[in-house]
Amino acid sequence: MTWLAVLLGLFVASTIGLGVVVIVLRARLARARTAIARLEEERLIVARPPARRRPPRALRRATYAVKAVAETADLVRTHGMQALVASSIDDLTQWLREDRAVVERATAPDGTVTMFFSDIEGSTELNVALGDRAFVKVLTRHDELMRSTIERHHGEVVKTQGDGFMVVFRWPTDALRAALDVQERLAADRGRIRTHAVKVRIGVHRGAVVARDGDYFGRNVALAARVASEAAGGEVLVSDDLREALIDSTEFVFDDVREVELKGFATPELLWRVAPSPDDR
Repeated sequence: MTWLAVLLGLFVASTIGLGVVVIVLRARLARARTAIARLEEERLIVARPPARRRPPRALRRATYAVKAVAETADLVRTHGMQALVASSIDDLTQWLREDRAVVERATAPDGTVTMFFSDIEGSTELNVALGDRAFVKVLTRHDELMRSTIERHHGEVVKTQGDGFMVVFRWPTDALRAALDVQERLAADRGRIRTHAVKVRIGVHRGAVVARDGDYFGRNVALAARVASEAAGGEVLVSDDLREALIDSTEFVFDDVREVELKGFATPELLWRVAPSPDDR
């Protein structure tokens, strides 16, 4: 082998080796660039905090619950269990205190309240016939008579609406005495009420109710109002439940029983007209 062949062989070998080195260096450079890009991205993420987003509703509720637990724990830790119990029943105590006096005045020992509803029969037609000014005078006289009679028989006016009254009594006897007294006084009145033949219809019922903020609610309240709507002017109607409560009374006469379907109630109701006993007239 001549020296020229040797030199050519060395040149070829060095060229191949240089190519391999170049390939390796290029691969390493690519990996380095990728690593640098990743590091740059991570640096930017750290430098720029993510935008704040409102947490989901479930997470907010959980946060509120945790906060409530923390506040409760702090209350117990600072003031003891008695403070926690006291704070928990404060609202209930206040609620009971507001209505206790009203409930005690109107509730019988058996837990029932007697409800009395009334309104003027044909009041709209009467208003149109008389005109507003004259009708207001009639309405004023009617209200005075109603309130004085109710007070005389220990009733409490719950509310009024137009010409209607809602009244509660502790005892059904007081409610019926008031109702019959109203009808008698209206019939005997010598003022504008008699001149214009104002007739009031009254319905009375008794039962358990719910009292809140000076008002009464429940099925029995609705039933009492329906009983009044079935009465004619000058008439006092009572539910069968109220009649049963006074079945042994000789002070009242229950007659003209009728079976009616009351709006909103699934079964018919027996209603009785009430009149004073002949012995008490």
